[in-house]
Amino acid sequence: MAFIAIEGIDGAGKATQTTLLADALERAGRQCATFAFPAYNENTFGQLLAELMSGKRGDFSTVDPRLGSLPYSLDRFESAGLVRKALAKGTFVVSDRYSGSNQIHQGGKLTDEAERIAYLDWLDHTEHGILDNPVPDLVIYLKAPVEVSLKLLAQKRAAKSSEVKDGELDQVERDLEYLNNSHAMANWLAGYYDHWRVIDCVDGNGAIRSREDIHADVWKAVEILL
Repeated sequence: MAFIAIEGIDGAGKATQTTLLADALERAGRQCATFAFPAYNENTFGQLLAELMSGKRGDFSTVDPRLGSLPYSLDRFESAGLVRKALAKGTFVVSDRYSGSNQIHQGGKLTDEAERIAYLDWLDHTEHGILDNPVPDLVIYLKAPVEVSLKLLAQKRAAKSSEVKDGELDQVERDLEYLNNSHAMANWLAGYYDHWRVIDCVDGNGAIRSREDIHADVWKAVEILL
């Protein structure tokens, strides 16, 4: 068993690759449970985040990184028991977003490296120390340029939550500077952590790779855990 989180900026294809990986694990004879965070429709803090991201409770995108992280950490805390239960049974767990999303999006608000590291240490202590949320064994980072992310976000998609309807963008997805900062932070994190693996979502010519080709690289990164 292993706990795998799939991360990337908005529009990178995390939900698609989560599904493809779960299917591949089951074909390989492994039990697999999937999660998606924020759990907008299942958790109390997930519902709060739906309201925050829609702008219903003000401009959430500019809040201090530590304060901005807490609702997400608490949302994961609400589901932590289910994650632990699956892992205890020897099940592979694949999560569409996890604590890496806080590292990417909230950490992207910080440009000073010392401040970033201090924030990451604080988040690790809060998330995995105080709240005791499970720690992923492997983080798959789907690397997609911001312009590609925006192109994919412009395509019609299902509603993210009860607060963000079909085809709508949330506060973060409408903020180009925020997306650029998050992208830069994700690339920095990929070099900072040993358990992150980078999967390019575009080829050498800048064209979007097929979901099948991306999945093949994801599988290579995960296969060593089998």
